[in-house]
Amino acid sequence: MKKGICLVLLILTIGCKKKTDKIVLEEKKEENIEQIILTINFNFKTSQPDVFKIMMNNIEVDELQKKNIHIFEEVVPSTSVDVIIAKFDADNFSKNIVFHLGNKTPKEVEVESILVAYGKNRFNINSAQDLNKYFAFNKFIERDSTSKILNTKRVDGKLNPTFRIKRNLINLLKKE
Repeated sequence: MKKGICLVLLILTIGCKKKTDKIVLEEKKEENIEQIILTINFNFKTSQPDVFKIMMNNIEVDELQKKNIHIFEEVVPSTSVDVIIAKFDADNFSKNIVFHLGNKTPKEVEVESILVAYGKNRFNINSAQDLNKYFAFNKFIERDSTSKILNTKRVDGKLNPTFRIKRNLINLLKKE
């Protein structure tokens, strides 16, 4: 009788231990799954100090809520290239991604390159043609379509220079 009880306890112990191992292995597999994040590297030179922003607006939280994420960086004029690196978590993705070039004073901004990466999809926008193809500029930015130089200007006394990523680039980023 004692042998039978010991045998049953031994089987239960071994059986339960294997289930625990499976749970631990499943948890480790879930941890190893890479989170897909959106990364934007904005490389530029500017002629005036200001606060630049990279913004992702209208991120759906649920059916009733949306949120915005704004990444601010104070920039100063320099002869070298400045970089703003913006990283957005995996659960934060929107089709409304905007670059704001500051609203203190009009300035000249030379875009060296903009690297946009989402998962394995990477796009390096480094020519005037790419800027035309992948970005839309508002009325506060003057630019020659053959140049990567953006000149911000006041319109009716206001200064709000922004440009946004077009849907064609968003769709290319989300392709698997």
